[in-house]
Amino acid sequence: MNQTIYYWGTPDTTVSFCEKKYVNTFWIAEYYNTVSALSYIIFGSLFLFTKIKNIGFTMIFLGCSTMIMHGTLKYYGQWLDECSMLILSYSAIQLIHKYYPNKIYYFIIIYYYFIKEYFILFFLTFASMQIYITYSTYKKNLSDVQIIFIKLYVISFILGIICWFIDQYLCKYINDIPFHAAWHIFSAFGMFYGFVSFLIN
Repeated sequence: MNQTIYYWGTPDTTVSFCEKKYVNTFWIAEYYNTVSALSYIIFGSLFLFTKIKNIGFTMIFLGCSTMIMHGTLKYYGQWLDECSMLILSYSAIQLIHKYYPNKIYYFIIIYYYFIKEYFILFFLTFASMQIYITYSTYKKNLSDVQIIFIKLYVISFILGIICWFIDQYLCKYINDIPFHAAWHIFSAFGMFYGFVSFLIN
């Protein structure tokens, strides 16, 4: 057996992805899923010199975590990736409800520690947070431009989730099309649109 298949050791993530492993390079497990995570870093960098620079740092951390997970397919990468997704989601909620305390971040990390073996619980938590963000945003008095950006956020995330489900459940039909990589790109655009709406007065 070709040992380069296990450059980072035997994969031990609790979720698998459709992309073939170690095809483009011997040291990146899933090339397109890894490279597409740069979109989080690129968009996050755009916020570093704004009033929501903490969001920028968190997006960059998410991008690095996602690259680690898909580059190695090791569980520590999955932990970093999923935990940073929840932390970023709560950061967005704090932008809407500024009175929400920072100590909730500790609760999120502890909560994730107990559910980390159950991907479905993580996904439902993440999806619920996105729905809550959308609901809370629409309840605020928004300008016409803000509404456009929020709609773009929703559309981008819906397209991304469709790509995610295709990758997870229709793998044998998609002929190596990198749908999970598309999820990264669509969700990065969604985050960008959503966070830009907070910068518009």
